[in-house]
Amino acid sequence: MGRSWPRTLVTGATSGIGLALTRLLAESGTPVLALGRNAGALAPLQAKHPHLVFVRCDLSDLASLSAFATDLVAAHPDLACLINNAGLQHNLLFDESGSTAESIRQEIDVNLTAPITLTRALLPHLRSRPAAWVVNVTSGLAFAPKRGAAVYSATKAGLHLFTQALRLQMQGQSVRVVEAIMPLVDTPMTQGRGRDKLPAEAAAAQILEGLRVGRQDIWVGKARGIPWLQRIAPGVLGRIMQAG
Repeated sequence: MGRSWPRTLVTGATSGIGLALTRLLAESGTPVLALGRNAGALAPLQAKHPHLVFVRCDLSDLASLSAFATDLVAAHPDLACLINNAGLQHNLLFDESGSTAESIRQEIDVNLTAPITLTRALLPHLRSRPAAWVVNVTSGLAFAPKRGAAVYSATKAGLHLFTQALRLQMQGQSVRVVEAIMPLVDTPMTQGRGRDKLPAEAAAAQILEGLRVGRQDIWVGKARGIPWLQRIAPGVLGRIMQAG
């Protein structure tokens, strides 16, 4: 991504893939709005890149997102790209004691309801721009669920279908709707599980390269094999997903 890329809002910007995206965008000269709750995680980057702005927001506070979007657009009218990256996963079986109504609500709110709500709140502004992007970061688990991540898998499947529907709705308009499908990536969320994980920096670089060349579906790393496995060997795909 070069300096011509527009101001970009990255959710979940203080950790994992979001932090890597924020770093790469900032280093390319892109003005970045880094959404998160831990300003300290971005302090070293902000010291080097004054065009990087930390934006504090709790995505689980759904009622506040409409006003948040209004204030954000007023302060940054050149915003033209939204990357819905933030995610939460409780790695446990659905019927274990740790799986509660509250934990279920948290995953659904952060992974699905928040990106849909934030997209809806920003869409009128994005449609007013000559060119704009909504980028939804999903997962291979949207296509084959993991035994220990039933709710997470369901939210990513929901975000996948929302992306497809929004893409249909935006046909012929200035907003491009992109899905970035992740394999198992080495982030704090996946700490202590899985093998051969893709580094977060590599995942972020592939997302940005996919955007640069105009892809609408960006299959990252090993996720590139998912469409083929879905057609040829869906059982194999299901077994692979259990390894994460």
